[in-house]
Amino acid sequence: MKTTKFFKTVLGLSLLLVMISGCKKDEFTTTGTLKVTYANIPSDLSMLITPVENSQIAISDWLKLDYNGTLIYDLNIGNYILRSSSTTYFPLVGFQIKAGQTTEINFDANNEGHVK
Repeated sequence: MKTTKFFKTVLGLSLLLVMISGCKKDEFTTTGTLKVTYANIPSDLSMLITPVENSQIAISDWLKLDYNGTLIYDLNIGNYILRSSSTTYFPLVGFQIKAGQTTEINFDANNEGHVK
């Protein structure tokens, strides 16, 4: 009788432990990262990100580069346009953000943006 009670208790605690440890929540991310670098960095350079669907709506305020000359910004998945504002001409660059990934835009010495 005592052994039956003991085994029931051990079995119940084991089952509880298995249930608690087996319930891991899968992580699902809906964001990605944008990384922008410039070969030529004018002092008046700032960037604006807009959705492709409506380029009149800004996703952010005007953004500035960090001390390394790089912009890193987290965005929801989707299609966007990067607008660079400066007295130096930089073309608009369309890009896509994918979940959990980093999209890189590199502006070369000719101020042309290339998406990686």
